[in-house]
Amino acid sequence: MDMSSNAFSGHIPSQWPSTMLVLLLNDNLLIRNIPPSLQLGLEPQMLNLAHNNLTGIIPPSLADYSVLQVLNLGNNNLEGKIPFEFGELSLLWSLVLKNNKLNGSFPPSISKCKELFFLDVGKNLLKGRIPKSIGKLSKLQVLVMRQNKFGRSIPAAIGQLKQLQILDMSSNRLSGSIPESILSLQAMVIEREHGFIMGQLWPAILDYDLLTNKPVGDMYHDGLDMNFKGIDEHYPYIFSLMTSRDLSNNQLKGEIPFDFGKLKGLMFLNLSMNNLNGSIPNSFGELSSLESLDLSSNQLSGEIPQELRSFDYLGFLNLSNNNLSGSIPQGGHVVTFQESSYLRNPNLWGCPLPNNCSWPQFLPAPISRSVSEEEKSEETLWYDIGVGLSYAVGFAGVVSFLVLIIKWKERYFQGVDLILKFLFPWIRNLRL
Repeated sequence: MDMSSNAFSGHIPSQWPSTMLVLLLNDNLLIRNIPPSLQLGLEPQMLNLAHNNLTGIIPPSLADYSVLQVLNLGNNNLEGKIPFEFGELSLLWSLVLKNNKLNGSFPPSISKCKELFFLDVGKNLLKGRIPKSIGKLSKLQVLVMRQNKFGRSIPAAIGQLKQLQILDMSSNRLSGSIPESILSLQAMVIEREHGFIMGQLWPAILDYDLLTNKPVGDMYHDGLDMNFKGIDEHYPYIFSLMTSRDLSNNQLKGEIPFDFGKLKGLMFLNLSMNNLNGSIPNSFGELSSLESLDLSSNQLSGEIPQELRSFDYLGFLNLSNNNLSGSIPQGGHVVTFQESSYLRNPNLWGCPLPNNCSWPQFLPAPISRSVSEEEKSEETLWYDIGVGLSYAVGFAGVVSFLVLIIKWKERYFQGVDLILKFLFPWIRNLRL
């Protein structure tokens, strides 16, 4: 039953047909709470109530539908905790609770949802530590926990998520260092082909809709809110080859792992607005699939690795607000970036920084003979005066001929008139 994207208001009815498999009420104007006694049918597989004005708590009774595969309650005003009972949804492969007012800690029981591949709890008020048990979600491909109040360190168990393609823990209170285990994410190690990407991440949860003869899975495209290339946007479709890691706006410290270059399939990397120090690893040059790199607003020092010149797909680069030194790499794709990519690094020099441009094509031409600064200044002054006088005399001569010699003036304007009438025939019919 698909009643999405309408203007339905009021509350959600408690009773629904017993044969119903899918209920889509998303993108309406529904209010009040989700009925605790909601009767969805005998074997509901998809429930989407996203993008409404629902309030109250998430009823734990939703966990009674053990065959539920998709549950989307995002973009509402729901409060309270994530029900511990959700761990009983053993067939669940997509759980979206983003953009609500949920609080409390993240329930470790979710790790029992072994089929879960898409988990988005971003933009809530969740706090506490990210549980180690999250590493048991072996099929997880998308994990979004952005804009919450999660604290402590990133659990090393995150490295057990071998199929994870998108990891977003930005805008939290995470501290400690970036765990070395994060380099074990196999889905980000595989180098991928660029170009036109076929297929999407969403699998079809049912076979076919008997009325339209289309996969029911096509009815579900909620997408993600992510920061790509420095811009927060909503991406309605997530492609199967997309790989991203966003740990920005936290309190992470220490050095960036030296072997970061192992993640050859990584396309988007954002570690900005942390307290990271040390140098940018030379292994970054091995990130051949990288399209966006943001390391701004940290305490990174040392030189920018010359290996960055080998990036073929990089479309966004931000290294500003650090303590980087030395010259900006010259040549390759790096030369296409603007001044803003390197600002506020006091000891960094080279183009495109305006006051420290040192590329050979911007240097003054060599002088064949040795002259003093005073002689060069005098020569330049007389040269400028001579050129200025030449232009003035030439212009004055033409004007004087047109003004003083009447016949020349008439012939000049007659010539201009003939040329205009030849180029623009419609002028011949004008009468002034």
